[in-house]
Formats: sequence, structure tokens, C-alpha cells
Amino acid sequence: MISAERLRRWFFPPEVELPEHVRQLVRTIYPTLDLKALRFHLGIPHVFNLFAIQGITLPGRLRPRRARIYVDRQYWDPGSVEGLGLLLHEAYHALQIQEGGPGLGLLRPFLILYLACAAGNGFRYAGHPMEDDAYGLAGDPESRFETTFRAADIGPEACECMATPSSGLAFWRRLAESAPGWRRAGRGLRALLTPWVALWFLFWTSAVAILAILKGLVEMLGALAVGGLSLSSVRPSKLRD
Repeated sequence: MISAERLRRWFFPPEVELPEHVRQLVRTIYPTLDLKALRFHLGIPHVFNLFAIQGITLPGRLRPRRARIYVDRQYWDPGSVEGLGLLLHEAYHALQIQEGGPGLGLLRPFLILYLACAAGNGFRYAGHPMEDDAYGLAGDPESRFETTFRAADIGPEACECMATPSSGLAFWRRLAESAPGWRRAGRGLRALLTPWVALWFLFWTSAVAILAILKGLVEMLGALAVGGLSLSSVRPSKLRD
């Protein structure tokens, strides 16, 4: 039988503190990232567990600048180059969220652009432009971080050389590039496609809004299920007390 604690962790993975050396590394490589608005969690939340992912970065529920990084337990290893690379890769997405602008829950420019770019890439993970940017810095054996830190005699100056003050999100340019037909159209025709890009934006905004509602429902049901299991595990004598 599933315990209330196990179910709680599945729906709401616990928050963990970064080791100080990792926090300093993130601060050095992303000098403009608001670490106070960034939270780390051990585990992948609810339905995202259905996908084979090592980590995922999602906007916070209510605070406009909040981002949450979730890392699968078996890949949480801040003492290794690979583990640090995964954390830095996800922190890159947190920087994208921050630069994309505020919103409410999942309804943020970051996620709208992410899904639009995914559609423009045929929903393939490989070649997704926002992922390529993040993997260029960290999270891949050939990224700048991994290749640099596998070399010998690495000092603090190596981190400073990788400082990335901006993700270069370029929201509207990338949104337009993800729209069907935009890349094939000549420069003169692209002005005529502006209404189509606007519809593309509205379509993915609606899709994100639906996802936000579904995520809210899943988490509400999860909270109710956890509460129900917690109550059922309390002994009747304790209830009388």
C-alpha cells in the first residue's frame, strides 16, 4: 500500500539546499540569475515522471520570477562533473524563464516559446533551439562546462571565463522562426506573415493555459489524495484525543 509520505513525494518532491560550492558556481556562471527566486527539488513531480528525464525546470506557481528545478534522485550528484553539468543546464533554463518575463504559474513567455519551438522542430528534443543553447554550456559531454572541467589544472578563472549574463532568449524572433512557413518565406513576404505569427502566439498561449489548468487539477487531486491517506493512517484513539 502506498504511504502518504511516498505519495506526497511523488506529487510534490521535497525542496533541497544546494551545497555552498555549487551555489557559488551557479552564481559565477550566471551572474544575473536571481538565486533567491530559484528553488531546487529532489525528484521529478507527478506526471512528468512518466517521461524519462533527468531534470526539469518549471516556473513557480504564484511568484512572477520564481523557478523550480527538479532533478531525478538517481542523477542528483553535485559532487561530480556530470551532476554539476545537469544542475547548470537546468539553471540555464531558469535564466531563460527569468529573461522571458513574469507570468502566473506555467503561463509564462518561456513556456509559450518552448512549446512553439518544439512544434517548429517537429516535437523532437534534439535540435530544439532552447535546449541547444543550454546544452552548449552544460549538460552534455561535449559542452563547454564538461570539456573544461575534465581538463587538468582547472582554477576559478575557468568559471569566470564561462560567465553567461544572458541566455539571449530573443522571444519574438524565435517565436516567428518557429512558425510554419516563416523560414521558407523571403524577407519581403515575412511582413505579410505577421498576422500568422500572432495567431501562432495565441495558439500556444492557449495551449499553455490548458496545461496550467491541468497541472493545477493534478496537484489539487494529489493534495486531496495525500490528505486522505494521512487521515486514514491516524489511529481512531488519536482522533478521539
